[in-house]
Amino acid sequence: MSTIVEQAVEFYNKACLAEEQGQGNLAEIYYLKSRYLFEQAGGVHWLDAANVLNALAFLRESLGNQDCALRCARDSAKIMETHAAEFTNREADLIRLQAWGLIGNLNRHMARYAEAKEILQRAFDYALEKFGEMDEETASARNQLGILYKYTGKFDAAEKLYRDALAGLVAKYGEENSFVATLYHNLGGLAHARGEFAAGEPDGRRAWEINRRLLGDDHPVTLADTAAYAGLLDGLERYDESEPIYRRVLAAFEKIHGDEHYEIVVNLNNLANVRFARGDYKESEELFRRALAIKEKLLGTDHPDTALTANNLGVLLQSQGQLEEARALFTGALAVFKSKLGFDHPKTLMAGKNLAMAI
Repeated sequence: MSTIVEQAVEFYNKACLAEEQGQGNLAEIYYLKSRYLFEQAGGVHWLDAANVLNALAFLRESLGNQDCALRCARDSAKIMETHAAEFTNREADLIRLQAWGLIGNLNRHMARYAEAKEILQRAFDYALEKFGEMDEETASARNQLGILYKYTGKFDAAEKLYRDALAGLVAKYGEENSFVATLYHNLGGLAHARGEFAAGEPDGRRAWEINRRLLGDDHPVTLADTAAYAGLLDGLERYDESEPIYRRVLAAFEKIHGDEHYEIVVNLNNLANVRFARGDYKESEELFRRALAIKEKLLGTDHPDTALTANNLGVLLQSQGQLEEARALFTGALAVFKSKLGFDHPKTLMAGKNLAMAI
């Protein structure tokens, strides 16, 4: 039995190393071997199997394989449910929360918001019960639920969750903490969603500055903070500052992720908006169409993020008198927003207004 467990640990360590070295496919193989050996060992090692499944889910999510990531997270949660009476310590609670967080966030990414809310609320309630108000795990569960509320247009509820989490973390760690930076990032993004760009600019800048000091300018997290801050600058019409940021971040992410990745399309869409605002309609259209094609491939045509880029392209085409295609884009975007976000969501109202004006 010990030989099986030793082999499982060895495969797990090899998987972690391969993942660090950017060898995702090799890491996946090692994680799978580790998982099956831990399950074969049984007993207390079911907990190890669940932990490996969570790691594999994170890896598959990073590789863009959301369906497989979701299956792994659900398998992990099932193990934790089946062996709930055996695993009652903090380590087990953390693995359980991680699995629920993965399931919730993956459902959110896939625009399955009702499913996401159910499990993210469960995770928050569980963290609060097990770890208390001030624990970092409770802050994490709060943040994840807040992100969901932001996506579904419940901005006040999202802000309360963010601020409660932030207060606890700052009291515990101070400002120089990457999780603190994440919450400032999210508060800036929430202000952007509300159209309150001046109010969000300090939070967005603070997130960027903290992670520049902690992680460096070229870390993927810092790059994402930089691009988010640029989005707030756009809202303030500070395009001379935001455009070079988007171009630098886009080049960096293309080097890290290749041509087709979610971070790529976010920056393509935002850069297209800047070029549109500055009167370069040709480059703007090229960027919007490239972003739309990648989003359709990564997310599908019925995802709200895809619909947002379709709507933005429609606005550009409408300004150029290309009303037939603009109306088709607005109509499609409106249908997606109604289906996924509801009739009263700001994006639904925006697309409806755009369609009404495309006459």
